Amino acid sequence: MKHYIFTSILTLTAVVLFPQISLAQSISGNVKGLSATIDLGYANVDIYQGEELVASVLADKEGNFNVELDTGTYRAEIVYAGYKKISQQIRVKSDESVDFNLAEDKDSKYKPVKVKETVEEKADYSDYDGDGVGYFMDASPESPETITRGATTSVKPARSALMMKRSAPRGISVSRPVIPQQGVAGKLTTGEINDFSKWDLWGDLAEGEFAQYSQLWSYSVSNRYMVQLADKKGLPLADAILQLVDKEGVSYYSARTDNTGKAELWASISGRDFKKNKFSIVGNYHGESFGIRKAKTIANGINTIELNVVCTQSQKVDIAFVVDATGSMSDELNYLTAELNDVIYKSKEISATLNFSFANVFYRDRGDAYLTQQQDFTRVLSESVSFISQQQAGGGGDFEEAVEVALDTAVNTLQWSEDARARILFLILDAPPHNTPEIHEKLKRVSRQAAEKGIRIVPLVASGINKGTEYLMRSIALATNGTYAFLTDDSGIGGSHLKPSTDTYKVETLNDLLVRVIKSYTYMPNFEQELPDLNLNYPADSITYTPVNTTLTDTSSVVTNSTNPKDISWTYYPNPTRGIVNIKASVDIPELYITDLSGKVLQVVSNLKKQNIQRIDLSSYASGIYLIRYPIGKQWLSGKVILER
Repeated sequence: MKHYIFTSILTLTAVVLFPQISLAQSISGNVKGLSATIDLGYANVDIYQGEELVASVLADKEGNFNVELDTGTYRAEIVYAGYKKISQQIRVKSDESVDFNLAEDKDSKYKPVKVKETVEEKADYSDYDGDGVGYFMDASPESPETITRGATTSVKPARSALMMKRSAPRGISVSRPVIPQQGVAGKLTTGEINDFSKWDLWGDLAEGEFAQYSQLWSYSVSNRYMVQLADKKGLPLADAILQLVDKEGVSYYSARTDNTGKAELWASISGRDFKKNKFSIVGNYHGESFGIRKAKTIANGINTIELNVVCTQSQKVDIAFVVDATGSMSDELNYLTAELNDVIYKSKEISATLNFSFANVFYRDRGDAYLTQQQDFTRVLSESVSFISQQQAGGGGDFEEAVEVALDTAVNTLQWSEDARARILFLILDAPPHNTPEIHEKLKRVSRQAAEKGIRIVPLVASGINKGTEYLMRSIALATNGTYAFLTDDSGIGGSHLKPSTDTYKVETLNDLLVRVIKSYTYMPNFEQELPDLNLNYPADSITYTPVNTTLTDTSSVVTNSTNPKDISWTYYPNPTRGIVNIKASVDIPELYITDLSGKVLQVVSNLKKQNIQRIDLSSYASGIYLIRYPIGKQWLSGKVILER
């Protein structure tokens, strides 16, 4: 399953390289190689005006591309791993068409990768809600598995025949289902736990079920200090450097604010008790120093800082993939290129400005052919694909692997951007590190270094992990402001997967989850515009309906339809919220939408009955402002809810 996860992430991050620019003219064409006989699908097409990169797109799987531009003279650079780059001047007067034929570069270290078609995989989806909304699964061991859609609960049907009992440790022979040589994107199901949004539950788990594992790994995040940094308009300030210091000025923890302006600081990740210490917070944003003399723990609220500075937003996004390449990876590697290309092709969510770079670290264990193999950051997606395609699984033998070496390599050897909107490290694994005091200390050191550099670690675990590994990965995610993701059995594909310790979690396809995580880590409101007023109306998502007037309070909303004499009242609470929002309306609502401020639909709730309380969960989204909206005829009713951590 590691391969499935890895290829899907790579592909989904690549989609942001497609631009969406509403301009009058365009350049379109096709990219081929080897004497115009091979389509170079997903080639990089970079458009420069002078020395400025003004657009960067990927060709589709047949090598076709289209770049919308204004009138002018441009330089097009076509890049594909294993082929010689082409640079050509183009004069844009109207819609221009130009084809490119790249010659193979015999001296290149990259081998050309041919795009492969995918094969449909048969899987049981009778128990999966494929509408993109997903469902909530009761994960408590005492209760039967149920699916909850809206207000209806039913017992889950039996799983697919492809399901099997939990995988045995490596070295023990088990019966496994036959896995086809190629898979298709969008089939695997996953879940995610953001322990920041379930902080009280995490505390209960850490003191109860997980207490033994905090001692096992000598790793326990404690004494949390959350900081929210914004400018005078209320816009988030990203990539600011923050430190938690004692009265002698000794730094206990350092982190950087994320795209929401939030940072997490810890007095300890070793379980030591520093509750009686008096801490301050000091920081720096583009040379501007600031601080809070008396910092308060999360139990006493959020440390809010407002700066009178000019908001700047880096367009750089660094994403590194750290992947276990031991013997259990062998089947999954066969899926890599096909799934990567398929997801790119189907993903048309576009950003014209973000500049993504990719890096890879494959790792095994001591005594194997290698400990790590790495590729540093590159903007050229085909280079990353070529590197991956040359990897082979092997080695291993025992259960544990060199996880700490791989993390150290990724955090401290890869060339992360000095300034960035987001730095994300996806750790893909199905086995823990070795358990020794030296490795315990290394894991804590690397976690601190990642937080200091603003690298958010997102573990993605497949079948084979145990509860101790789950605890460790969730702790590392907390220490670095990341989140924890895991494959589930709901797709009916592959081995049995460990259920996480939590109350409920949302099941969704791996593709949807990865898109959502990446978007939540990179989205920022336009720094040139003010945050919306409580009484502002908001545009529909690609719809031209006229919204109605809205009156809001801290915990509820009363909405009047100006074109209808009948008043419509609705309430939603709590507001602000840390995740859960309860909604009740005086009328039936066929479809209720949860959107971000740009109008992008994030969640759809169907068939909300009047006077019934509908519970929705926003905990998987980044901190910020979200809209609750529903249409009445040709009008939209909107309310604002604030999500805090």
